[in-house]
Amino acid sequence: MTTSAEILLTIKLQNALFIDPKRIRLLKEIQACGSINQAAKNAQVSYKSAWDHLEAMNNISPKPLLERNIGGKNGGGTSLTPYAKRLLQLYDLLEKTQAHAFEILQDESIPLDSLLAATNKFSLQSSARNQFVGKVSKLALKANYCLVDVSCTELPYPLQVSITSRSAERLALTLGKEVVAMFKAPWLNIQDKAEENIANQFPATIISISPEEILLKTEGSDTILCASLKSGSSWQAGQAVWVSVAPEQIILATLVA
Repeated sequence: MTTSAEILLTIKLQNALFIDPKRIRLLKEIQACGSINQAAKNAQVSYKSAWDHLEAMNNISPKPLLERNIGGKNGGGTSLTPYAKRLLQLYDLLEKTQAHAFEILQDESIPLDSLLAATNKFSLQSSARNQFVGKVSKLALKANYCLVDVSCTELPYPLQVSITSRSAERLALTLGKEVVAMFKAPWLNIQDKAEENIANQFPATIISISPEEILLKTEGSDTILCASLKSGSSWQAGQAVWVSVAPEQIILATLVA
């Protein structure tokens, strides 16, 4: 059953109300019409109430919210400062985040102790068809690159990823840190048997073949991998194969504090 939820966001500063839905609507109306008087009417509040809200916000705001325009072709008016415009953008962003959070609550497959897993599920969009959330289980710094082992519950073995040392530093990688490992369908190779000295090699079964792609299920799990169908291929649905992806063709993403 679909649940219709109304989430009302309130933000306080200095232990006092700063913004809430009513005040946000008032600011948006001022942005739209350039007049506090008209904005109050559009927001269905009295002029005095509008002024009280604006004064209360300005008294605790780190930066001014309103700019008075004197004279001019339209006889002056009121506009929002760049800070107030950013405040409206932030509020919209937080509302979307809260809505996603409620969707996450409905999906019992998403662990609520992992911010990255939740973000990856509902917010992160990528052209890479294969995406897995895992934790860094090993770091090996080389001369100008870093080998990172990522343990993912969806895969039978850790993924070995090769990135530059600079990228490892920028991502602030440490043992146990959560990351998303991603690779595109064309980068997933399919072989009919295991090969020696090949990293990131997993047994799998082909479950479907379309004109453009092959879907495979890794052995011992319900994890689905996607590979591009290459011309001349003779793979068949139900066939047991081995898949692999080169360490340098895996992209890492994470949340950096």
